[in-house]
Amino acid sequence: MKCREFLHGLDLMAPTEGYVRTPGLHASDIYNDLYRRLMPDLYDKRGEDGTPSPLPEERVGFGTRFEEALEPQLRASKWQGYRPGEFATQHDATCVHQRTKVAVGDPVCPCGAGIIYSPDYIFTTATDTILGEFKLTWYSSREFPHHRKFAKWLTQVKLYLRNLRMDTVWLFPFWVNGGSDHNYREVQPEFKRAYELTFTPRETEKEHQMLVKHARDCGMLEATWSK
Repeated sequence: MKCREFLHGLDLMAPTEGYVRTPGLHASDIYNDLYRRLMPDLYDKRGEDGTPSPLPEERVGFGTRFEEALEPQLRASKWQGYRPGEFATQHDATCVHQRTKVAVGDPVCPCGAGIIYSPDYIFTTATDTILGEFKLTWYSSREFPHHRKFAKWLTQVKLYLRNLRMDTVWLFPFWVNGGSDHNYREVQPEFKRAYELTFTPRETEKEHQMLVKHARDCGMLEATWSK
């Protein structure tokens, strides 16, 4: 047998056909920065010299491709729905600009309007529409959803629910390491169960206000606002 190794040049991070990410302040910019500060052990990995560790592009790329592979299966099954694309948050009721409709890509207002967010999916049933979120993760499924490592997931979906005026999300995770223990012995990937999480309006509004405050404190809103 002869074996020859060669570079194939494919990039899992490359945008797929039709994918557009609108320039501007995205919700992920805010909650990623927040959790880097809150949980640096999970979200701010650094080398011995203190420089940030590079983004694990293969893992991020696999997550994106997982979503793309899952959508056709969902549409061909009983789990009807669609990928909605990008949205922008609207002005708070107390904002002087509240009567102005915000479109995706508009400048971000100090009240928090204009922050761009992209739900994975909207499920449609005979009686309701439900937020869908897909995750491909190397976390163990043990202690979901109460372990601190899942806090960023919950922040993300609560923000989306608040702005979509929904209260329920169906979460479809692919657990690469299954429910293995902390040593990841006897790893068995899992993709059998989905989770329904329901939040009160108070919970989702509190999360939104917390993120807006963080964005203000860090200068994210002011830096992108122009009248």
